[in-house]
Amino acid sequence: MIRNAADEQELRALFADWLRTSSALDIDGAMRPLDPDIHSYEHVAPLQYRGIDAIREVCQQGFDLIKGDFEWDIPDLQVIVRDDIAIAWGLNRMRYRSASAPEIENWSRSTRVFQKKDGQWKMIHQHLSVPADPRTGQARFDLKP
Repeated sequence: MIRNAADEQELRALFADWLRTSSALDIDGAMRPLDPDIHSYEHVAPLQYRGIDAIREVCQQGFDLIKGDFEWDIPDLQVIVRDDIAIAWGLNRMRYRSASAPEIENWSRSTRVFQKKDGQWKMIHQHLSVPADPRTGQARFDLKP
C-alpha cells in the first residue's frame, strides 16, 4: 500500500485536536475541520444532515445533554490518504462521568471522508452507526470491542 506519511500525520493531528475540543464541549473547535457542505449520517434522526449549520445544531444539542466530564477517543483510528482524498475509520469510545451517576461508556462505529481544499483537510462526509439486534431492531449500546 502506498502511503503519504506527511498527510496521514496531518490528519492524525487534526483528529487529536478535534477529539480534544469535542471532549471539552467546544462547539467552534468541533466544527473547525468540517467542510461547509458536509453530509453526515448521525446517530440520531433524521437519516442525514446536510451542511455545517445542521451539524452544529445536532452537536450542540448533544453537548447540552452532557452534565459532567466527557471524553471521546478513537483508539483504533485507521487513515488512508490518496492525493487530495482521505478516509478515516474506527470505533468511537465515549465516556460520561458525573458526581451523581456511575460512569457511562459506549462504543459506536464511524467512517469519515476528507478532501484537501486550499491546503487544508476538510471533512466532507461522516457516517456514524450503532449495531442493532436483528431480532428486536434495538440499538446495542452495550457492545465493546
